[in-house]
Amino acid sequence: MKASELMTKSIVTLKPHDTIKDASIMMLEHNVGCIPIVDDDNHPVGIVTDRDIIIRGIAQNNNEKTRLEDIMSSSLQTISPNDEIGTCTHIMGHKQIRRLLAVDENEKLVGILAMADISTTAENDTKAGIALSQISLKSTDIESNPHHGTDVMDFPL
Repeated sequence: MKASELMTKSIVTLKPHDTIKDASIMMLEHNVGCIPIVDDDNHPVGIVTDRDIIIRGIAQNNNEKTRLEDIMSSSLQTISPNDEIGTCTHIMGHKQIRRLLAVDENEKLVGILAMADISTTAENDTKAGIALSQISLKSTDIESNPHHGTDVMDFPL
């Protein structure tokens, strides 16, 4: 199964100069927990989650006018829509992230694949579970994870 079959294609985006308030309103209006941040050519430059707004924004005494470029995660992991779900779950587990941005051959944003998207099928639920167990561990505990190094494509269902 390919990422394009499960990823969300109709995504909302913001720009780096938009504010915490802009992101909060958009998250509320669209019932989402993260928003990709793109440049003027629709290339992803960051991502902001509801948790980023709390931890990097409010908890650090930033106000609603704080620009997203000041709190966004700019270390991005992208995938191709043609990548296999097993590859995507491996990346999520290894990088300890819950969402991957899908880009086309021109590096333009075309979708987002979340752990929740993967868990929607029985076939992929085990793969998502393994990745989630890796994501949830502290990086220092990765080696003690019983699924560390497991190839999700070979995990028995």
